[in-house]
Amino acid sequence: MSDILLLSLGTTSGLRAGDEALAQMMRKAGADVALSRVKIGATGALRRAHPVIDLVEALAARRALSSALARARPRAVIFSTSTSALLSPKLDVPYAVRLDAPSCLNRPGARNALQHALERRRLRDAAILLPFGSAGAAALPAGCAEAVVLPQPILPSGPLVHEREPIAVAYTPDPKAKGLATVLQAWSQSRLAERACLEVFGIEQERAMRHLRRERIEQPSGVRWRGRVPAAQFRARLRAAHVFLTGARWEDYGFAQLEALADGALLVCGASGGPFEALAHARELAPQLCAGTLRPADLAAALRLAFAMPDSEAARYREQASNRIAAYAPEVVERLISQRVLPALLR
Repeated sequence: MSDILLLSLGTTSGLRAGDEALAQMMRKAGADVALSRVKIGATGALRRAHPVIDLVEALAARRALSSALARARPRAVIFSTSTSALLSPKLDVPYAVRLDAPSCLNRPGARNALQHALERRRLRDAAILLPFGSAGAAALPAGCAEAVVLPQPILPSGPLVHEREPIAVAYTPDPKAKGLATVLQAWSQSRLAERACLEVFGIEQERAMRHLRRERIEQPSGVRWRGRVPAAQFRARLRAAHVFLTGARWEDYGFAQLEALADGALLVCGASGGPFEALAHARELAPQLCAGTLRPADLAAALRLAFAMPDSEAARYREQASNRIAAYAPEVVERLISQRVLPALLR
């Protein structure tokens, strides 16, 4: 018999890593945790558009939950996403829902009305809700269970460095969703290529070129394609880079942007939709680096300001960003788990 069953939908590598980190922190707090991963199976081929994607994943989670409950016989359950809880049967034990944002925010519209209704019921009946960030918590519908913001833990990857290379880093594993075309157009219009370069991570050059051809955009000068690299290598470039540039239309959390702030890169961003956790920090740290739109011209102007920022001002930005990221430290998250999460579930 386990204390906690953590049902991990894990549809991305980031979500899987986050679930594993959560399980480890709960174990450190003294809980016996069984982590069960959902396997989508052959029905995964049906995942082409919403709301079918969520329905397929919710059905897979329901199947996985049934067998996991029989094996683990837990005292409580944590659903790693609200999708994994949608079609859960009524449970005899308390449960929590971990989520970046409710579907009313990231799945708007009448065609998702059934999902909204199912989710509201699950969020209402939970013992506790665990949104990743404050933006996701603010979007929760009325009548939900108590919510405790439980961030994914973030630490600086090394000592804070103030002497920086003339580099902007971008991370665009999904070129459409993460705004690769917007990032490159902004870089081109900034006219910084003569004294700086843009390093693009998360996507191989061949795939990026195909996307740019579809968008009828030429590659600007001063771009280096870094592809998919180990996390330590990516974080090392964040410690060296002057700027992190993002042009995503939507951010469900924005983990890479928080890592950039932790490692001292100036965050240049636009008005991305979604529960973009780093956006409020960026606006308070240096509002001139946050474009009011996602137009390449506006991002380019913010990018020029970032590279023109005096050294003393940039150093102060980095120190203040480091202080803010301290709220995401593993020991802070572990304390929330011990003091708020486990008592709500293991009553």
